[in-house]
Amino acid sequence: MKKWLVVQFIVLTTFSHICFADDDDVAPTPESQMTATVKTSPVIQKVIQNTIVAYGTILPDADQITILSMPHAGLVENVWIRPGQKVKKGDLLFSLNASPGEKMTFLQAKASVEFAKKDFKRQEALLSQHLTTKAQVTVAKKTLQDAKIHLASLKKRGLGKSLQRFIALQDGIVIQVSIQAGQRVQADSTAIQIASDQRFVVRLGVEPEDLARLSIGQTVKIQSVFDREKPFVSKISQIHAMLNPVTHLVDVIVPIPSDQAQHYVIGSRLKGKIQTASHPALIIPRSALLTDNEGSYVFSIQNGVAQRMNIHTGQSSHEWVEVTQGLSAGKQVISHGNYELQPGMKIQKETKE
Repeated sequence: MKKWLVVQFIVLTTFSHICFADDDDVAPTPESQMTATVKTSPVIQKVIQNTIVAYGTILPDADQITILSMPHAGLVENVWIRPGQKVKKGDLLFSLNASPGEKMTFLQAKASVEFAKKDFKRQEALLSQHLTTKAQVTVAKKTLQDAKIHLASLKKRGLGKSLQRFIALQDGIVIQVSIQAGQRVQADSTAIQIASDQRFVVRLGVEPEDLARLSIGQTVKIQSVFDREKPFVSKISQIHAMLNPVTHLVDVIVPIPSDQAQHYVIGSRLKGKIQTASHPALIIPRSALLTDNEGSYVFSIQNGVAQRMNIHTGQSSHEWVEVTQGLSAGKQVISHGNYELQPGMKIQKETKE
């Protein structure tokens, strides 16, 4: 019995030794012993341009909009254009038939001219017979002149024609059509608005607190929100003094150069970078910047291990970020291989082959 117990003790002791030996062989390496391969970049001092980023919409230039109004009351017979349509000079827009009242006014004016002519001739004949005075002849002549002027005015308004057709006076884009076929309209009511297709502006929306940094003539870099391949540069032409009731931002107007207008259509969304004052700054590659719940930070190398450095940032671009606090010029920061780093992890710089 004692021999059996001794044998069992030896077997268990041996098995336990083997198990512990296996555990030691596969134990993970402590994280502090891991080495990360990284690339570093220096903190650079550079003069950068202060910018205000704003978004807006392309609009027609208000100074280049032609408004066609109804010359007289009548009935719209036909409308040949639609909003958004491009028109050429001479294209038909719409036709208008004068109302019965307007036609009667024209006939009365025409009759007044005929009557005034006869009265003037009669007064001249009487004057030759010394049966009237020069003053009465002068009055008759003045009445005839007034009647002719009134008739010419009605003809200019198109009342001498049974149907008046209106044409485009310039190339452009129809931005508003306020009439339709079969509609009765009044004199001087707006019919159509046509904007120049060579003169557009961008209406950017700026926060009210940024107004103090803006002035007429500041340079603006404009590009499409969806296509960054065709940016252009212009200058601020207007700064409004009230909030836009729709956007609740202040409108800033920037003209689009005529050589760029062909690349855009009215209503397109654009992004503008308004350049204000410049200032010296410390910048790092954007790839070096990391953020977490504590804020922005970067990693540097201290005695061969990763060291976290909390920073404050300012302006940025697609390639760099301004550092306003936490770093000094010339400091090396890790720009590649930093996403998996932990403070205290061993670091090895990548060597160029």
